[in-house]
Amino acid sequence: MHEDLSWLLPGRHGTPAEVVPRIQFICQHQPDLFAALLLLVASHQGLPREILAAAVKQCRHDLDDLSREDVAGLLTAVLNGGRDGFEAVLRARRKSARKSGGLGAWVKD
Repeated sequence: MHEDLSWLLPGRHGTPAEVVPRIQFICQHQPDLFAALLLLVASHQGLPREILAAAVKQCRHDLDDLSREDVAGLLTAVLNGGRDGFEAVLRARRKSARKSGGLGAWVKD
């Protein structure tokens, strides 16, 4: 009757093959960016923000103009600052002409 929901517990997010379809589902069914990111960061607490950000960028085309680091910053802002913090970081990141770096050929933005 009920699906196993143990993946919602901290540290039990699962394998990439299990996580990516959930991220895609949430991104496709939650048009509000703040709400989608809040749900993702809350339901995937054990996943490093950089990895979650890379996965989210693949699913949300409204984040195409931001780097992976910018999206990781948005995920942090969602948790630490709520909607006000999220909107402030989003405005600042979109105004910035920063380029992603660090992972180079390893991660495609």
